[in-house]
Amino acid sequence: MGRVTLYIADMDARFIARVRGALAGHPDISVCGSAGDGIRALEDLRHLCPDVLLTDISLPGLDGIALLRETRRLRQPPAVIICTRFCSDAIMACTCRLGASFFLCKPVEPASLPALILECRAFQTPAPVEIARQGEEGPEQERFASGARALLQRLGMSPRLSGYAYALQAVQCCQGDARLLKNLSSGVYARLATQSGATVPRVERALRSAIAIAYERGALRELFPRRPTNRQFIEYLLRSSNAE
Repeated sequence: MGRVTLYIADMDARFIARVRGALAGHPDISVCGSAGDGIRALEDLRHLCPDVLLTDISLPGLDGIALLRETRRLRQPPAVIICTRFCSDAIMACTCRLGASFFLCKPVEPASLPALILECRAFQTPAPVEIARQGEEGPEQERFASGARALLQRLGMSPRLSGYAYALQAVQCCQGDARLLKNLSSGVYARLATQSGATVPRVERALRSAIAIAYERGALRELFPRRPTNRQFIEYLLRSSNAE
């Protein structure tokens, strides 16, 4: 697997310079180009074909959402990381529906970006991304997992979201050991972080973001009067998956 190529679209030249500096000399990531406006960025994307696009929402000429929409039409669409000060559940839901892999709210420490950029490899495959299972599943476990997948699909949670994989693995873990729900950070999140090579905060954020997106799509609104917490969502999946 070769180096991941990154393209940066951002009006802030200082931010671009900071990202370039943070990635300088990285063995697995190279910056192939950058632009301060959306039109120039789209032209570059067409011939550079980067693996990952890091873009702000606020861009002259063609804003970040329009740029994201246009990337879906490219012969080799990049995985997309949105990094912006325009943060809201509605904007996050919109960008993820259009295929964004991650949504980050500025200010962002550039040193935190390499792990996300490398994680974007998973979003370049059309197959649903799931955390690797530990050991073989028996018929009962597979039936439960199939029920959980069907339920997540009905609730509008896209398999392209990392939070989908964490939600699926969370209910599988808790089915085998309900004690993991007593303390999410040291229980469920810690187990998922260990299995996936992530961190506890990243697991928590990914789940929260995926739930927010699913709630914006409407199906969850019929079940919860307000957006459910991670715990409420996992408990609901755990109760309901056996009925699938």
